[in-house]
Amino acid sequence: MITLQTYIPQKIRQLVKSFWFLEVNTKDHFYEEDIIPDGHHEIIFHVNNGSAQRKLHNDTWVNEPHTFIAAQTVNSYQLRLLPGSRLYGIRFYPHTLYTLTRVPLAALTNQSYALSDVVSNLQLSNCIADNPQQTFLNFEQLLFQKISDLSSDYPGYGYIQASMGAILHQNGLVTIDELIRKTGISGKYLDVLFDKYIGVGPKMMTRIIQLNHFIVYRTTHPQKTLTECAYEAGYYDQAHLIKSFRSLTNQAPGNYFRNRGYINDHFTGL
Repeated sequence: MITLQTYIPQKIRQLVKSFWFLEVNTKDHFYEEDIIPDGHHEIIFHVNNGSAQRKLHNDTWVNEPHTFIAAQTVNSYQLRLLPGSRLYGIRFYPHTLYTLTRVPLAALTNQSYALSDVVSNLQLSNCIADNPQQTFLNFEQLLFQKISDLSSDYPGYGYIQASMGAILHQNGLVTIDELIRKTGISGKYLDVLFDKYIGVGPKMMTRIIQLNHFIVYRTTHPQKTLTECAYEAGYYDQAHLIKSFRSLTNQAPGNYFRNRGYINDHFTGL
């Protein structure tokens, strides 16, 4: 029902994690999935306008914008893709979207803003071609021209880069005190930088990355129990896992794995 293609852009891989293309290969049935937080920002393009809907807290379904920024989320949300939906995405690292928006990303968290409301004159939609591979190459060339060297332009970016490197390398199993010691800055300044460049605080980011690591580990070790996988992913016990899992996904881990979806399965490992 769902096909996904992914491309890693070598020219800008320090800033963009991947490009992707998704298509719903059915004429009669829509596809629904609860999308969990994964710690990454994306710019998403709907080739067929009005083909994707998101469920609000009042149970109302609303259309996603044609081209929009999918910012950080701290809770799962329900996505509905209509038959024949075709989407492209640019997947950034947790800390690199700011290079395009120049907007403090805490202002975008848990929101979906039309790209044109945040960034003007980017013209990424013009990159979409008849086939995914050409589109990926067009994205890469345009962004390569647009994105400049971060080191001299963004105060504090080096601290965020070091912090996110540690969080990702250790699958979220790093304390705030360790990040403070690694960067040599205060906890307050670390919070300020995370709000600016990432959109959530360091503690929330470690929880999201740990959750995704647990899901990947459990998926690749189906012979192990949830408790065994919880310990391997750094949770104190199964109760700790369940509490954290529910707070981010609104469901228990057992229910999640019984109803695994194509999209989460693909992106939790990327």
